[in-house]
Amino acid sequence: MSTNNIFDIIFPGIKSKKAAELFITILRKSNGKATKNAVSDFANNLQDGMLLENGELFKYSRRNFYMTVLRTLIDMGFIQKNVPVWDTKRNKTLYVYSRNIFDIPNKPPAIGFWRLSYYICKKWNKEFQNNE
Repeated sequence: MSTNNIFDIIFPGIKSKKAAELFITILRKSNGKATKNAVSDFANNLQDGMLLENGELFKYSRRNFYMTVLRTLIDMGFIQKNVPVWDTKRNKTLYVYSRNIFDIPNKPPAIGFWRLSYYICKKWNKEFQNNE
């Protein structure tokens, strides 16, 4: 796989790739977990427009974020939904979106679908490698 970006493989659209990259940036900052309220706030910010590092304004609809980006990441197993996490400040269990780290072997399988899946999972794990 010649691309360094996992989102080039998963998402065909340019805007959906960018929205996914921004979402993963948010997950990295919060140790791979995000509450439902945080994800909702992020989706609202996307819809209102986010200022990127290069000074460009990026807008992406809230509905498209949930239906295209988040749903795809959940359906493919990259993100887990409703993961119980104990919140010590509130003294209760919160249900959050959490990134999934795949347990993959050191060497890839021989050929076919499993080999392709191995490299996709390896690239995904690399996105969160620095947080552990």
